[in-house]
Amino acid sequence: MKIALVFPPLYGVDMPPLGIAYIAAQLLKDGHEVKVYCFNSQLYQDNAAKRFLWDWDQSGVWSSLERLTQHFEIRQLLTRWTEEILRFEPKLVGFSVNSHSRLLAELLAGGIKEKQRDIRVVFGGPWCMELLEEPLFNKNVDIYVKGEGELIASKIAEKISRQEPISDLNIPGTVVNTTTGFHDNGWEEKPLDINSLPYPALSLFNFDNYTNKTEIPIIFSRGCNYHCRFCTDKPMWGTYRMRKAEDILGEMRQHSKLFGRVRFKCNDLMVNGDLKGVEAFADAIIKEGLPFEWGGMARARPETGQEMFDKLKKAGCIYFTYGIESGARKVLSHMGKPTKRHIAQALKMTHRSGIKVNTLWMVGYPVERWIDILETMLFLFINRKHISEFVSVSNCYIPRQAWIGKQQKELGIEYDSNSDWHIGRANTPIVREARRQRLLSFVKWLGLYKGGIK
Repeated sequence: MKIALVFPPLYGVDMPPLGIAYIAAQLLKDGHEVKVYCFNSQLYQDNAAKRFLWDWDQSGVWSSLERLTQHFEIRQLLTRWTEEILRFEPKLVGFSVNSHSRLLAELLAGGIKEKQRDIRVVFGGPWCMELLEEPLFNKNVDIYVKGEGELIASKIAEKISRQEPISDLNIPGTVVNTTTGFHDNGWEEKPLDINSLPYPALSLFNFDNYTNKTEIPIIFSRGCNYHCRFCTDKPMWGTYRMRKAEDILGEMRQHSKLFGRVRFKCNDLMVNGDLKGVEAFADAIIKEGLPFEWGGMARARPETGQEMFDKLKKAGCIYFTYGIESGARKVLSHMGKPTKRHIAQALKMTHRSGIKVNTLWMVGYPVERWIDILETMLFLFINRKHISEFVSVSNCYIPRQAWIGKQQKELGIEYDSNSDWHIGRANTPIVREARRQRLLSFVKWLGLYKGGIK
Protein backbone atom coordinates (compact mmCIF):
# COMPACT_ATOMS: atom_id res chain seq x y z
CA MET A 1 0.00 0.00 0.00
CA LYS A 2 1.19 3.52 -0.75
CA ILE A 3 1.51 5.69 2.37
CA ALA A 4 2.32 9.42 2.46
CA LEU A 5 3.79 10.87 5.65
CA VAL A 6 3.41 14.65 5.97
CA PHE A 7 5.25 17.14 8.15
CA PRO A 8 3.64 20.62 7.93
CA PRO A 9 5.04 23.80 9.52
CA LEU A 10 5.89 24.81 12.19
CA TYR A 11 8.89 22.86 13.46
CA GLY A 12 12.65 23.25 13.60
CA VAL A 13 14.51 23.23 10.30
CA ASP A 14 17.91 22.14 11.51
CA MET A 15 17.53 18.46 10.58
CA PRO A 16 14.95 15.81 9.58
CA PRO A 17 12.36 14.98 12.26
CA LEU A 18 13.12 11.61 13.86
CA GLY A 19 9.56 10.75 14.88
CA ILE A 20 8.21 10.53 11.36
CA ALA A 21 11.47 8.87 10.20
CA TYR A 22 10.87 6.05 12.70
CA ILE A 23 7.26 5.65 11.54
CA ALA A 24 8.45 5.50 7.93
CA ALA A 25 11.06 2.86 8.78
CA GLN A 26 8.49 0.61 10.45
CA LEU A 27 6.05 0.92 7.53
CA LEU A 28 8.84 0.16 5.05
CA LYS A 29 9.75 -2.89 7.10
CA ASP A 30 6.11 -3.99 6.83
CA GLY A 31 6.39 -3.88 3.05
CA HIS A 32 4.56 -0.64 2.28
CA GLU A 33 5.68 2.02 -0.19
CA VAL A 34 6.34 5.20 1.77
CA LYS A 35 6.99 8.78 0.71
CA VAL A 36 7.76 11.66 3.10
CA TYR A 37 6.64 15.24 2.50
CA CYS A 38 8.46 17.65 4.81
CA PHE A 39 6.58 20.80 3.82
CA ASN A 40 8.09 22.54 6.85
CA SER A 41 11.66 22.52 5.54
CA GLN A 42 10.49 22.93 1.94
CA LEU A 43 8.57 26.11 2.74
CA TYR A 44 11.54 27.44 4.70
CA GLN A 45 13.91 26.90 1.76
CA ASP A 46 11.48 28.38 -0.78
CA ASN A 47 10.92 31.60 1.18
CA ALA A 48 14.25 33.15 2.13
CA ALA A 49 12.64 36.49 3.02
CA LYS A 50 10.19 34.78 5.38
CA ARG A 51 12.63 32.66 7.39
CA PHE A 52 12.21 34.88 10.43
CA LEU A 53 8.81 33.19 10.86
CA TRP A 54 10.65 30.07 12.04
CA ASP A 55 12.10 32.02 15.00
CA TRP A 56 10.66 31.13 18.40
CA ASP A 57 9.23 34.65 18.81
CA GLN A 58 7.06 34.13 15.72
CA SER A 59 5.60 30.72 16.60
CA GLY A 60 2.18 32.19 17.38
CA VAL A 61 1.77 33.27 13.75
CA TRP A 62 1.29 29.64 12.68
CA SER A 63 -1.74 29.18 14.91
CA SER A 64 -3.67 32.04 13.27
CA LEU A 65 -5.01 31.82 9.72
CA GLU A 66 -5.43 35.60 9.65
CA ARG A 67 -1.77 36.16 10.56
CA LEU A 68 -0.52 33.44 8.19
CA THR A 69 -2.33 35.00 5.23
CA GLN A 70 -0.32 38.16 5.81
CA HIS A 71 2.79 36.22 4.81
CA PHE A 72 1.68 33.43 2.45
CA GLU A 73 -0.95 32.72 -0.20
CA ILE A 74 -2.43 29.96 1.95
CA ARG A 75 -5.03 28.75 -0.53
CA GLN A 76 -2.42 28.34 -3.27
CA LEU A 77 -0.02 26.73 -0.83
CA LEU A 78 -2.57 24.16 0.32
CA THR A 79 -3.64 23.42 -3.25
CA ARG A 80 -0.04 22.79 -4.29
CA TRP A 81 0.64 20.54 -1.31
CA THR A 82 -2.61 18.62 -1.84
CA GLU A 83 -1.84 18.00 -5.51
CA GLU A 84 1.72 16.92 -4.68
CA ILE A 85 0.46 14.33 -2.20
CA LEU A 86 -2.34 13.05 -4.45
CA ARG A 87 0.05 12.50 -7.37
CA PHE A 88 1.61 9.75 -5.27
CA GLU A 89 -1.86 8.08 -5.07
CA PRO A 90 -1.65 7.08 -1.40
CA LYS A 91 -4.33 5.09 0.40
CA LEU A 92 -3.20 6.46 3.75
CA VAL A 93 -1.83 9.90 4.69
CA GLY A 94 -0.24 10.33 8.10
CA PHE A 95 0.49 13.73 9.66
CA SER A 96 2.93 14.59 12.43
CA VAL A 97 1.15 17.37 14.33
CA ASN A 98 2.14 19.73 17.13
CA SER A 99 0.32 22.74 18.59
CA HIS A 100 1.92 25.10 16.03
CA SER A 101 1.33 22.88 12.97
CA ARG A 102 -2.22 21.88 13.86
CA LEU A 103 -3.88 24.62 11.81
CA LEU A 104 -2.13 23.82 8.52
CA ALA A 105 -2.42 20.08 9.15
CA GLU A 106 -6.20 20.32 9.55
CA LEU A 107 -6.59 22.57 6.50
CA LEU A 108 -4.46 20.23 4.40
CA ALA A 109 -6.38 17.18 5.66
CA GLY A 110 -9.59 18.94 4.61
CA GLY A 111 -8.19 19.59 1.14
CA ILE A 112 -7.21 15.95 0.71
CA LYS A 113 -10.63 14.71 1.84
CA GLU A 114 -12.37 17.17 -0.45
CA LYS A 115 -10.48 15.79 -3.45
CA GLN A 116 -10.53 12.12 -2.48
CA ARG A 117 -12.83 11.11 0.34
CA ASP A 118 -11.70 7.48 0.55
CA ILE A 119 -8.11 8.35 1.54
CA ARG A 120 -7.59 7.63 5.23
CA VAL A 121 -6.08 10.48 7.25
CA VAL A 122 -4.19 9.78 10.49
CA PHE A 123 -2.85 12.38 12.94
CA GLY A 124 -0.06 11.60 15.40
CA GLY A 125 2.47 13.61 17.35
CA PRO A 126 2.48 15.93 20.38
CA TRP A 127 -0.82 17.66 19.55
CA CYS A 128 -2.71 14.38 19.96
CA MET A 129 -1.79 14.45 23.65
CA GLU A 130 -4.02 17.51 24.03
CA LEU A 131 -7.20 15.84 22.79
CA LEU A 132 -9.45 15.75 25.84
CA GLU A 133 -12.61 17.37 24.51
CA GLU A 134 -14.84 16.51 21.54
CA PRO A 135 -14.63 20.03 19.97
CA LEU A 136 -10.87 19.58 19.50
CA PHE A 137 -11.34 16.67 17.10
CA ASN A 138 -11.52 17.33 13.37
CA LYS A 139 -14.04 15.54 11.13
CA ASN A 140 -11.47 15.16 8.34
CA VAL A 141 -9.23 13.02 10.53
CA ASP A 142 -10.06 9.31 10.59
CA ILE A 143 -7.70 8.27 13.39
CA TYR A 144 -5.67 10.06 16.06
CA VAL A 145 -2.65 8.27 17.53
CA LYS A 146 -1.56 8.94 21.12
CA GLY A 147 1.94 8.15 22.37
CA GLU A 148 4.57 6.02 20.61
CA GLY A 149 3.33 5.42 17.11
CA GLU A 150 5.49 2.85 15.30
CA LEU A 151 3.58 -0.33 16.11
CA ILE A 152 0.23 1.48 16.21
CA ALA A 153 0.87 2.86 12.71
CA SER A 154 1.82 -0.64 11.61
CA LYS A 155 -1.47 -2.05 12.87
CA ILE A 156 -3.50 0.78 11.34
CA ALA A 157 -1.83 0.29 7.95
CA GLU A 158 -2.53 -3.44 8.08
CA LYS A 159 -6.23 -2.86 8.82
CA ILE A 160 -6.60 -0.27 6.06
CA SER A 161 -4.77 -2.43 3.51
CA ARG A 162 -7.32 -5.15 4.27
CA GLN A 163 -10.10 -2.59 3.75
CA GLU A 164 -11.49 -3.14 7.24
CA PRO A 165 -14.00 -0.49 8.43
CA ILE A 166 -12.38 2.37 10.36
CA SER A 167 -15.29 2.56 12.79
CA ASP A 168 -14.49 -0.98 14.01
CA LEU A 169 -10.85 -0.28 14.88
CA ASN A 170 -10.14 -0.96 18.55
CA ILE A 171 -6.37 -0.48 18.61
CA PRO A 172 -5.14 0.85 21.98
CA GLY A 173 -3.49 4.25 21.60
CA THR A 174 -6.01 5.48 19.03
CA VAL A 175 -9.07 7.71 18.87
CA VAL A 176 -11.28 6.70 15.93
CA ASN A 177 -13.74 8.77 13.89
CA THR A 178 -16.87 6.61 13.72
CA THR A 179 -18.73 9.24 11.60
CA THR A 180 -21.22 9.65 14.47
CA GLY A 181 -18.51 10.71 16.92
CA PHE A 182 -15.02 9.86 18.12
CA HIS A 183 -14.30 6.67 20.07
CA ASP A 184 -11.29 6.61 22.39
CA ASN A 185 -9.61 3.18 22.55
CA GLY A 186 -7.53 4.15 25.58
CA TRP A 187 -3.76 3.95 25.85
CA GLU A 188 -1.25 1.34 24.78
CA GLU A 189 0.07 0.53 28.25
CA LYS A 190 3.06 -1.60 27.26
CA PRO A 191 6.15 0.50 26.36
CA LEU A 192 7.87 -0.28 23.08
CA ASP A 193 11.08 -2.28 23.03
CA ILE A 194 13.05 0.43 21.27
CA ASN A 195 15.89 -2.00 20.47
CA SER A 196 13.47 -3.91 18.21
CA LEU A 197 12.72 -0.89 15.99
CA PRO A 198 14.40 -0.48 12.59
CA TYR A 199 16.77 2.45 12.25
CA PRO A 200 14.92 5.66 11.26
CA ALA A 201 14.47 6.06 7.50
CA LEU A 202 16.50 9.26 7.16
CA SER A 203 17.31 8.43 3.53
CA LEU A 204 13.75 9.50 2.63
CA PHE A 205 14.58 13.12 3.51
CA ASN A 206 16.46 15.70 1.48
CA PHE A 207 19.24 16.76 3.85
CA ASP A 208 19.95 19.81 1.67
CA ASN A 209 16.70 21.35 2.94
CA TYR A 210 17.97 21.48 6.54
CA THR A 211 20.29 24.02 8.11
CA ASN A 212 22.45 21.67 10.21
CA LYS A 213 25.21 20.57 7.85
CA THR A 214 27.34 18.63 10.34
CA GLU A 215 25.11 16.45 12.54
CA ILE A 216 22.84 13.43 12.07
CA PRO A 217 19.77 13.07 14.34
CA ILE A 218 19.65 10.03 16.63
CA ILE A 219 18.11 8.85 19.89
CA PHE A 220 19.85 6.91 22.64
CA SER A 221 16.65 6.51 24.66
CA ARG A 222 12.96 7.21 25.06
CA GLY A 223 10.87 8.18 28.03
CA CYS A 224 11.60 9.92 31.30
CA ASN A 225 12.11 8.99 34.94
CA TYR A 226 10.96 12.36 36.25
CA HIS A 227 7.71 14.31 36.50
CA CYS A 228 8.36 17.98 35.70
CA ARG A 229 5.02 19.67 36.27
CA PHE A 230 4.95 21.69 33.04
CA CYS A 231 5.83 18.75 30.78
CA THR A 232 3.79 16.14 28.87
CA ASP A 233 6.74 14.02 27.77
CA LYS A 234 6.28 11.50 30.57
CA PRO A 235 2.71 10.50 29.60
CA MET A 236 3.61 10.60 25.90
CA TRP A 237 6.80 8.54 25.97
CA GLY A 238 6.41 6.54 29.17
CA THR A 239 9.13 5.06 31.36
CA TYR A 240 12.77 5.74 30.53
CA ARG A 241 14.35 3.10 28.28
CA MET A 242 17.87 3.27 26.87
CA ARG A 243 18.95 1.46 23.73
CA LYS A 244 21.73 -1.09 23.93
CA ALA A 245 25.18 0.25 23.13
CA GLU A 246 25.59 -2.09 20.14
CA ASP A 247 22.25 -0.91 18.69
CA ILE A 248 23.23 2.77 18.95
CA LEU A 249 26.68 2.13 17.47
CA GLY A 250 25.19 0.07 14.65
CA GLU A 251 23.00 3.01 13.64
CA MET A 252 25.91 5.42 13.96
CA ARG A 253 28.05 3.31 11.64
CA GLN A 254 25.27 2.92 9.08
CA HIS A 255 24.24 6.58 8.95
CA SER A 256 27.78 7.90 9.13
CA LYS A 257 28.63 5.89 6.02
CA LEU A 258 25.38 6.95 4.29
CA PHE A 259 25.64 10.70 4.96
CA GLY A 260 29.39 11.18 5.33
CA ARG A 261 29.17 12.68 8.81
CA VAL A 262 30.60 11.59 12.18
CA ARG A 263 28.70 13.94 14.51
CA PHE A 264 25.30 13.05 15.99
CA LYS A 265 22.65 15.13 17.71
CA CYS A 266 20.66 13.17 20.31
CA ASN A 267 16.95 14.00 20.30
CA ASP A 268 16.39 12.29 23.66
CA LEU A 269 14.54 13.93 26.51
CA MET A 270 17.82 13.28 28.34
CA VAL A 271 20.77 11.13 27.34
CA ASN A 272 21.84 10.46 30.94
CA GLY A 273 18.66 8.93 32.33
CA ASP A 274 20.41 5.54 32.66
CA LEU A 275 23.91 6.22 33.95
CA LYS A 276 25.03 2.58 33.65
CA GLY A 277 23.71 2.43 30.11
CA VAL A 278 25.41 5.63 28.95
CA GLU A 279 28.65 4.50 30.60
CA ALA A 280 28.48 1.17 28.74
CA PHE A 281 28.00 3.11 25.51
CA ALA A 282 30.97 5.34 26.34
CA ASP A 283 33.15 2.31 27.16
CA ALA A 284 32.25 0.72 23.81
CA ILE A 285 33.20 3.83 21.82
CA ILE A 286 36.48 4.21 23.69
CA LYS A 287 37.33 0.50 23.35
CA GLU A 288 36.73 0.50 19.58
CA GLY A 289 38.37 3.87 19.06
CA LEU A 290 35.42 5.16 17.03
CA PRO A 291 35.57 8.76 15.71
CA PHE A 292 31.96 9.66 16.50
CA GLU A 293 31.00 12.88 18.29
CA TRP A 294 27.64 13.45 19.94
CA GLY A 295 25.64 15.68 22.27
CA GLY A 296 22.13 16.16 23.57
CA MET A 297 19.78 17.06 26.40
CA ALA A 298 20.84 16.07 29.92
CA ARG A 299 19.59 16.39 33.48
CA ALA A 300 21.67 17.71 36.36
CA ARG A 301 22.04 14.51 38.37
CA PRO A 302 23.84 14.74 41.73
CA GLU A 303 25.09 11.13 41.53
CA THR A 304 27.20 11.94 38.44
CA GLY A 305 30.84 12.47 39.38
CA GLN A 306 33.69 14.20 37.58
CA GLU A 307 35.09 10.85 36.38
CA MET A 308 31.88 10.15 34.47
CA PHE A 309 31.94 13.52 32.72
CA ASP A 310 35.60 12.99 31.80
CA LYS A 311 34.79 9.56 30.36
CA LEU A 312 31.88 10.92 28.31
CA LYS A 313 34.16 13.61 26.91
CA LYS A 314 36.69 10.95 25.94
CA ALA A 315 33.86 8.97 24.30
CA GLY A 316 33.03 11.85 21.96
CA CYS A 317 30.50 13.91 23.94
CA ILE A 318 30.93 17.50 22.77
CA TYR A 319 27.95 19.23 24.42
CA PHE A 320 25.15 18.81 26.94
CA THR A 321 22.03 20.96 26.83
CA TYR A 322 20.50 21.38 30.29
CA GLY A 323 16.85 22.39 30.60
CA ILE A 324 17.47 24.45 33.72
CA GLU A 325 14.37 26.70 33.27
CA SER A 326 14.93 28.85 36.36
CA GLY A 327 17.53 29.88 38.90
CA ALA A 328 14.94 30.51 41.63
CA ARG A 329 14.71 27.96 44.44
CA LYS A 330 10.90 28.19 44.83
CA VAL A 331 10.23 27.80 41.11
CA LEU A 332 12.63 24.88 40.67
CA SER A 333 11.09 23.05 43.62
CA HIS A 334 7.54 23.52 42.34
CA MET A 335 8.55 22.41 38.83
CA GLY A 336 10.13 19.18 40.08
CA LYS A 337 13.58 20.19 38.88
CA PRO A 338 16.96 19.52 40.59
CA THR A 339 18.08 21.90 43.32
CA LYS A 340 20.16 24.99 42.59
CA ARG A 341 23.16 23.34 44.25
CA HIS A 342 22.92 20.23 42.10
CA ILE A 343 22.47 22.28 38.94
CA ALA A 344 25.51 24.43 39.75
CA GLN A 345 27.50 21.27 40.50
CA ALA A 346 26.57 19.71 37.14
CA LEU A 347 27.41 22.88 35.23
CA LYS A 348 30.82 23.11 36.89
CA MET A 349 31.80 19.46 36.29
CA THR A 350 30.52 19.45 32.71
CA HIS A 351 32.49 22.60 31.93
CA ARG A 352 35.60 21.26 33.68
CA SER A 353 35.55 18.10 31.53
CA GLY A 354 35.65 20.18 28.35
CA ILE A 355 32.06 19.40 27.34
CA LYS A 356 30.22 22.47 26.07
CA VAL A 357 27.40 23.59 28.41
CA ASN A 358 24.21 24.78 26.68
CA THR A 359 21.22 25.88 28.74
CA LEU A 360 17.47 26.34 28.19
CA TRP A 361 15.28 28.61 30.33
CA MET A 362 11.64 29.50 30.95
CA VAL A 363 9.77 32.47 32.35
CA GLY A 364 6.17 32.85 33.49
CA TYR A 365 5.77 29.58 35.38
CA PRO A 366 2.55 29.90 37.45
CA VAL A 367 4.23 30.42 40.84
CA GLU A 368 6.96 32.71 39.46
CA ARG A 369 7.18 36.35 40.52
CA TRP A 370 9.49 39.21 39.53
CA ILE A 371 11.70 38.46 42.54
CA ASP A 372 12.32 35.00 41.05
CA ILE A 373 13.61 36.60 37.85
CA LEU A 374 16.10 38.56 39.93
CA GLU A 375 17.14 35.35 41.72
CA THR A 376 17.62 33.69 38.32
CA MET A 377 19.78 36.59 37.15
CA LEU A 378 21.93 36.24 40.27
CA PHE A 379 22.26 32.49 39.64
CA LEU A 380 23.39 33.19 36.09
CA PHE A 381 25.90 35.78 37.22
CA ILE A 382 27.43 33.42 39.81
CA ASN A 383 27.63 30.47 37.40
CA ARG A 384 28.42 32.37 34.23
CA LYS A 385 31.94 30.91 33.90
CA HIS A 386 30.52 27.38 33.72
CA ILE A 387 27.85 28.15 31.08
CA SER A 388 28.96 28.10 27.45
CA GLU A 389 25.67 29.35 26.05
CA PHE A 390 22.26 30.58 27.13
CA VAL A 391 20.45 29.06 24.14
CA SER A 392 16.87 30.26 24.62
CA VAL A 393 14.24 31.48 27.06
CA SER A 394 10.60 30.59 26.42
CA ASN A 395 7.31 31.75 27.89
CA CYS A 396 5.52 29.12 29.94
CA TYR A 397 2.84 27.17 28.08
CA ILE A 398 0.01 25.27 29.84
CA PRO A 399 -0.31 21.79 28.25
CA ARG A 400 -3.61 20.12 29.08
CA GLN A 401 -1.99 16.80 29.98
CA ALA A 402 0.73 18.31 32.18
CA TRP A 403 0.30 18.64 35.95
CA ILE A 404 -0.12 22.41 35.69
CA GLY A 405 -2.75 21.82 32.99
CA LYS A 406 -4.74 19.59 35.30
CA GLN A 407 -4.38 21.97 38.27
CA GLN A 408 -5.38 25.20 36.54
CA LYS A 409 -8.20 26.04 38.93
CA GLU A 410 -6.01 25.51 42.00
CA LEU A 411 -3.26 27.65 40.45
CA GLY A 412 -5.71 30.44 39.60
CA ILE A 413 -5.19 30.15 35.85
CA GLU A 414 -7.82 31.83 33.65
CA TYR A 415 -8.08 32.65 29.94
CA ASP A 416 -8.87 35.84 28.05
CA SER A 417 -10.77 36.26 24.79
CA ASN A 418 -7.61 35.41 22.81
CA SER A 419 -7.22 32.10 24.71
CA ASP A 420 -4.09 33.44 26.44
CA TRP A 421 -3.72 32.37 30.06
CA HIS A 422 -3.18 34.65 33.03
CA ILE A 423 -3.19 34.65 36.82
CA GLY A 424 -4.76 37.95 37.76
CA ARG A 425 -2.45 40.79 36.78
CA ALA A 426 0.67 39.15 38.21
CA ASN A 427 1.21 36.69 35.37
CA THR A 428 -0.17 37.79 32.00
CA PRO A 429 1.17 37.47 28.43
CA ILE A 430 2.53 41.02 28.68
CA VAL A 431 4.22 40.30 32.02
CA ARG A 432 5.72 37.06 30.74
CA GLU A 433 7.15 38.72 27.66
CA ALA A 434 8.56 41.56 29.79
CA ARG A 435 10.31 39.00 32.01
CA ARG A 436 11.63 37.14 28.97
CA GLN A 437 13.06 40.31 27.46
CA ARG A 438 14.59 41.35 30.79
CA LEU A 439 16.33 38.00 31.19
CA LEU A 440 17.46 37.93 27.57
CA SER A 441 18.91 41.44 27.84
CA PHE A 442 20.81 40.42 30.97
CA VAL A 443 22.42 37.32 29.42
CA LYS A 444 23.36 39.31 26.32
CA TRP A 445 25.13 41.73 28.65
CA LEU A 446 26.89 38.74 30.26
CA GLY A 447 27.91 37.56 26.81
CA LEU A 448 26.16 34.18 27.20
CA TYR A 449 23.58 34.54 24.44
CA LYS A 450 25.04 33.77 21.03
CA GLY A 451 21.91 33.17 18.99
CA GLY A 452 21.39 29.47 19.74
CA ILE A 453 23.38 26.26 19.29
CA LYS A 454 25.83 26.50 16.41
